[in-house]
Amino acid sequence: MNLFKRYFILFFIVLLVGCRHQEEPFNGNKEVRQMTLIYAVNNNNLSYDLKVNEDQMLKAMENVDPEEYKLLLYKYTSDGYGLYEVCNVNGRLQFVLLKSYEKSIPAVSADRISNVINDALGAYPGVPSNLFFWGHGLGWINPYKYSSTVIGKNASSESVEHLPEVYAFGGEYVEEDNVRNTVYIDLDQLADAIPDGKFDMIWFDCCYMSCIEVAYQLRNKCNTYVAYPTEIMGEGLPYNLVFPHIIGDNVDRVEAAKALYGYYTGKYSPDPVTVVVMDMESIDGVAEAAKRIIASGNILPSIAGMQNYSRMKGVGYYDFGQYMRKYADVNGKSSDADVEQLNLALKKFVIYSDASELDFRGYPIDKSNFSGLSVHNFANVNSAMDDYYRKLDWYKYVWQKPGVAE
Repeated sequence: MNLFKRYFILFFIVLLVGCRHQEEPFNGNKEVRQMTLIYAVNNNNLSYDLKVNEDQMLKAMENVDPEEYKLLLYKYTSDGYGLYEVCNVNGRLQFVLLKSYEKSIPAVSADRISNVINDALGAYPGVPSNLFFWGHGLGWINPYKYSSTVIGKNASSESVEHLPEVYAFGGEYVEEDNVRNTVYIDLDQLADAIPDGKFDMIWFDCCYMSCIEVAYQLRNKCNTYVAYPTEIMGEGLPYNLVFPHIIGDNVDRVEAAKALYGYYTGKYSPDPVTVVVMDMESIDGVAEAAKRIIASGNILPSIAGMQNYSRMKGVGYYDFGQYMRKYADVNGKSSDADVEQLNLALKKFVIYSDASELDFRGYPIDKSNFSGLSVHNFANVNSAMDDYYRKLDWYKYVWQKPGVAE
């Protein structure tokens, strides 16, 4: 082989390795300054929405160097599950496969979530990182006892299977023996799958995840937590408008939340949208104030007229601030100072929140009773719902009485 051919082959190889299908990310010669991971559960009725969001993500990444600001996406395709990275390939940004994962393990498996997060963090260790969860959210509970349907060519009737009642995140289609189940991961399992102290921000781009129970369970996972107390439209975040405030040198998560809110305002009729940005370093003050109020008595406040962010039958997500004030009032032993302590703690914890005038039902959202967080009306009875609630960190710190076993 002559010298010219050798140089030509070497030059061609250099072009190919700039960004390629690989099992380990190629860092190039630039220092990675930030990593953002989006964990998408898209094997469901939201699959088209993710494709739209991917285009928005690529549009946003045109404003930064993808070698310095890494954007990783875990998703499902017809080929299976994979972790992808935004790369510049011949002058065009695209998602390039970094690692494939076993198809038999669903995305809502705690082991899968943990493995993907560890792979992303391991690829870029010590780099400031963000984590987005993309998919369906149900806060900490699912109100539906039955959700299975027979599918396939030979399916002649519906099959109903009793499923666990408590879920938090996912909504993934899992098929077994021609039966399609929509599966989620429980909140405590989800929290266990996320390592402590590794993320600057966690943002749930899905419904109902701004529960105090969810936030408290994730209190050691990130510095900033962003979520929605109500539902959000299927298209979710306008990533092309939000990412410029998240990815890059000028990080401003409040402005990112405002970009989301502004995008939906006036877009639909009604235009339901809520968003909340929380400082997780201040959540202990909220828990302490709530604990003092709950300790004042055992009488539950009436939920009549209380602001409810859920439109799911049989389950209420009541405004946290309003609920705690009513709890203090009905028990009568909690002082005004305790309520004021809660109000001050909430102001420190919730650094930004906003809500549209109407919710998804077309009902008004009372801004004077909008804390940005929801809470469960814990009845403390022998039920599947409350039995699971007793496993949560929020119950153990706020509700559990001294000397009472878990």
